[in-house]
Amino acid sequence: MKRLHKAIMSFGIVAVLVAGSSSVFARSEASRERLLSGAIVRIDRDARTITVREQGTGRDVQVAVPADGVIRTTQSGYRITTFEQLMVGMFIQNVRVR
Repeated sequence: MKRLHKAIMSFGIVAVLVAGSSSVFARSEASRERLLSGAIVRIDRDARTITVREQGTGRDVQVAVPADGVIRTTQSGYRITTFEQLMVGMFIQNVRVR
């Protein structure tokens, strides 16, 4: 009887752990927001997008900048700048992208 009781308790604990861990490992595509830092390699003024070469990975990432958005840069005169003041070669910091 004790062995049966232990087996049922063990199975119950394992079932609870498996059920709880499945939600931890599940990733939704909507929550892939992250911060991006890197150098601007291209600016499309018509579409209000910039292409940034990501620091560390070297990947080119296209970022859409909203009309009222500001961007943090490392330039001494332009620490926080609007889209219109951006130039190719500027280094941006901590831009939130999806």
